[in-house]
Amino acid sequence: MDHKADVVILGAGVAGLAAAERLLDQGLRVIVLEARDRVGGRVATLRDPVTDVSLELGAEFVHGRPSALLKRIHRAGLTVSPCNDTHALLWRGELEEREDAFAFHAPLMSARGPDRPMAAWVKEQARIHAWTPLVCAMARSYVRGFYAAAPDVASTLAIARMERTADASGGTMPSRVLEGYDRVPLAMAAKLLARPGTLFLNAVAEEVRWSPGSVRVRARTRQGTPLGTFQGEHAVVTLPVGVLQAKPPAPGAVRFVPRVRTQERAWNRLAMGSLVKVLLRFRTAFWREQEATARFGFFHSPTSSFPTWWTLSPHRRTRHLVGWSGGPAAASLSRLSEQAVLGHALRGLSQLFPFSVRELNARLEAWRVQDWQGEPYTRGGYAVIPSGAMDAVEALAKPVGRTLFFAGEATHVGGDEGTVHGALETGRRAADELLSRRSKA
Repeated sequence: MDHKADVVILGAGVAGLAAAERLLDQGLRVIVLEARDRVGGRVATLRDPVTDVSLELGAEFVHGRPSALLKRIHRAGLTVSPCNDTHALLWRGELEEREDAFAFHAPLMSARGPDRPMAAWVKEQARIHAWTPLVCAMARSYVRGFYAAAPDVASTLAIARMERTADASGGTMPSRVLEGYDRVPLAMAAKLLARPGTLFLNAVAEEVRWSPGSVRVRARTRQGTPLGTFQGEHAVVTLPVGVLQAKPPAPGAVRFVPRVRTQERAWNRLAMGSLVKVLLRFRTAFWREQEATARFGFFHSPTSSFPTWWTLSPHRRTRHLVGWSGGPAAASLSRLSEQAVLGHALRGLSQLFPFSVRELNARLEAWRVQDWQGEPYTRGGYAVIPSGAMDAVEALAKPVGRTLFFAGEATHVGGDEGTVHGALETGRRAADELLSRRSKA
């Protein structure tokens, strides 16, 4: 069976939905193909069956004040509230607030060329500023955690640009969508859901066969049943870097015929950051019951497999802690069983709080391990820009004539890579590029 539209969009994450919004508003017919059984991509929310609180498996925070994202959140009638952004740091057996540990941040924002890996930059800056071992450890942990990257790979100039962009748009102060982050893409998908034949879930794109002004996408279900061909004059590709790098017949891999060599070289120069989250519900919120830890919303342990933990603030009376592991540590955890990952998480918590692993196990009610490397339609957390590869972002974002257009967080050329609001902006940008070139045809 053939399905026809003006534009075929690959992926119903925030970028794909933003592109669809814009194109529908301009009167174009669109078809959106999504491999999963839901919209949202790396925005994925669960509701805890006991406390009814929203648990975020992927993107969790609204960082700063991104206007386009906040506009959609408010339009959907959702509530955004700031988190408790007070941080405790475990260092040499002491858990306390240590603002001095983040002394690397200001120099990082002003970093200039030549580009080099973050590990080399930290070593250089440590000599210049006489940084303590704590500052060096936190700088490396920041790269691994916040950017899901290996310090000996990640581009210093790319991270510096992202830090400056975040600072200019309100900083990285985290807020939370209280009703659940997934309500945002659901609201963005409302027009698609109301129009039969425009949104195809459980539709895995296998091949994009294109020529100038013509696209034919072959797709199947996750069970392997062919869905036919989806035809259009244009395609917007919003697939994550990890999926673009996959080779057929791996699940989720897409073949472009003919090959798009400029974009292919670009996505192979980028990397997909590893990410593992663990969400734990305890019998009591023991961190709120102790005077030493009650006032903190985030806990850091730079040498742990899970170097960052946070509460579900501003939700009240929740009994959850969320552990975050990014970069090389997360890649190592991905090779382990869920039970082994849980063991690593509890061992890390036993260093932060005065309880043994056995005691924490006795207090534990429920857990969820989310390994994004194991998701075949994502294959990691978000894009990492290696040293010397900043130009690959621009190359990946470049349209192919008036036919193929690329979007997604990895294509944001202004420093918002790896963010929900960055993905949203790229979807809008790709749609505008398509509309501009279509009008000139």
